[in-house]
Amino acid sequence: MNTFRLVKWLAASIASVGIVHASAQAQTSAPYPSRQLQLIVPFPAGGPSDIVARLYAQLLSKLAGQAVVVENMAGAAGIIGTQNAVRAEPNGYTILFSTASTSVINQVVQKKLPYNFQKDFSMIGLIADAPHLLVVGPSVPVNNIAELIALAKKEPGKLSYSSAGTGSIVQMGAELFRTKTGTELLHVPYKGGAPATMAVLSGEVTLNVNDLSTFQALIAEGKLKALAVAHPARLKPLPEVPTFTELGMPEIVSSSWWGIAVPVKTPAAIQTTLREWNQKIVTNPQYIARLAEIAFEPINMTPEQTEVFIAAEIQKWQFVAQAANIELD
Repeated sequence: MNTFRLVKWLAASIASVGIVHASAQAQTSAPYPSRQLQLIVPFPAGGPSDIVARLYAQLLSKLAGQAVVVENMAGAAGIIGTQNAVRAEPNGYTILFSTASTSVINQVVQKKLPYNFQKDFSMIGLIADAPHLLVVGPSVPVNNIAELIALAKKEPGKLSYSSAGTGSIVQMGAELFRTKTGTELLHVPYKGGAPATMAVLSGEVTLNVNDLSTFQALIAEGKLKALAVAHPARLKPLPEVPTFTELGMPEIVSSSWWGIAVPVKTPAAIQTTLREWNQKIVTNPQYIARLAEIAFEPINMTPEQTEVFIAAEIQKWQFVAQAANIELD
């Protein structure tokens, strides 16, 4: 290459670099968000998490002025989707739809996780709660919690409970009841909430702990008996069912809850924007009404209250996991 061609080539290269740099600067300085957002849901489509996530995504899209694409990345108790979120570029365009299981339960029952939720994510906010209640099958000869506890103590280990799998939030809810009442119950895990509920209906197991959306129709039809609510207040759709607190067991509080999180290195300004949008969503009358239709409740907490809540959840479920000897590879 002669000197003239070399100079010409260098000039073209420098100009090209300049164009790329200018383009990168333009992208960096573009107001957030300048393109569609991705909301990762670490559970299958059609379940409670997915229903809440899609409702949230619709409202978030309106606030952001961009499409919000819900990506279901199910598997390994939510670990696969959560791992994909933690590996994403921390730019606010990949958001995690976190759950009680992915934010807390996995941290206390899994021996090895490819991430540390509390260190690798920033919680934008909690968004919805599904209080748990304890139900028994129609053939179980009890009509209240006192009778259930008495029967369990009369026949230790004979009564059983179903769950959506070992280490699931619903197993933890049942184990919280067992440990706090000093009863012996046999755990029978199933592959999902639906077969776990069917096991109670058929009489294969004695009881189940889950949210009202799972049981509401069956309770109304008299196919399941609701004995107590693991929530500080009674549930509006079931005003006749007492809380464990009313029954002298205030420590039995459990629920399936959901939140929004981003990788911890996401710029502070973007996190602030997402928190402002989150606050508008959880106080949106349309959002509140839609949650009520599926027996869920919105959660409206400050960042400080959220931090306290999650710390308390970790402490509670660590106690339960240790008491029940729940540990997964």
